[in-house]
Amino acid sequence: MAFLPCPLRYSKMNSLFLLRKSSSSLTSKRVSINSISHIFSDKFSPRNALPVPQVHSFTTSLTISAPPMNWVDGKFGYSVKGFHGGGCCLQAATATAMAMVDLEEDCEEGLEISKLGISEEIVSALAQRGITSLFPIQRAVLEPAMQGSDMIGRARTGTGKTLAFGIPIMDKIIRFNRKKGRGRNPLALILAPTRELARQVDKEFYESAPVLDTLCVYGGVPISRQMSTLDRGTDIVVGTPGRIIDLLKRGSLNLSDIQFVVLDEADQMLNVGFAEDVETILENIRQKHQTMMFSATMPSWILKLTKKFLKKPIHVDLVGDSDQKLADGISLYSIACEMRQKPAVLGPLISV
Repeated sequence: MAFLPCPLRYSKMNSLFLLRKSSSSLTSKRVSINSISHIFSDKFSPRNALPVPQVHSFTTSLTISAPPMNWVDGKFGYSVKGFHGGGCCLQAATATAMAMVDLEEDCEEGLEISKLGISEEIVSALAQRGITSLFPIQRAVLEPAMQGSDMIGRARTGTGKTLAFGIPIMDKIIRFNRKKGRGRNPLALILAPTRELARQVDKEFYESAPVLDTLCVYGGVPISRQMSTLDRGTDIVVGTPGRIIDLLKRGSLNLSDIQFVVLDEADQMLNVGFAEDVETILENIRQKHQTMMFSATMPSWILKLTKKFLKKPIHVDLVGDSDQKLADGISLYSIACEMRQKPAVLGPLISV
């Protein structure tokens, strides 16, 4: 039985699923609204109701897709066992509500980071950055990630997925260090396809939890500095697979204490030729750990990694059938110019 964090929306479309704690079975109609499948209860009530995610396949594994913007906190949800389809109806054997919610309450209250039970160091650092609530991917991932579940997240670039996996990792490391004391070997390893993304992730971690030591490693810079930092000790290593392999071969990077592994934009690692390096790195982490993989697309290589290295992963899908890889509100433009014109063009672009 898997726990699924669920979005909660109160709309005139009544896209909610009524669950009764005492019911052992439930039959609902499946209809389509705006090309998104929802499940409706035959009897709707604005109280004591829980939402249903978009369902892509009628198996015992459910996928959350495109959560609405308004949420209660991640503690609300439901567990479903034996979910299957039949004809025009869907039946859920042993559908159990994990919480009942009064929809007339102010749903925004549950969005506050300060009320999610994470470390005060993180809450304070995020507040200083003006971050006091969670975006859709962050809210969908937070609860199962906190529970230690392996996870596959489909999300477009620019959806804030760094904090999605970062908050649970940072919170657990802070609590671990507080209890056990800080060690020398890293506890978390985040793999990124490019140095630019690696530096971005490293910056996000540093600004969100300054109390933790993070190290960003990538090629094109002297490896000796990175080796020296590893020798002094660090909590989190963020880097490209190629440089991670170099540090492993030199004996500078010890993965024996790793508790968390993240593959960020995993499909891009395949595109830039890091597939073999990624598998080698994962094979070197033999102790029990949590693995989270984020990718805009799911090529066969990603599915292979999932079967080989992830254990009963929870799927969080914020892409659905769309082939768009960027979040809404982000656009890409190109400017054609000759080589000698680049300095004149680049300056104004950077200053915008």
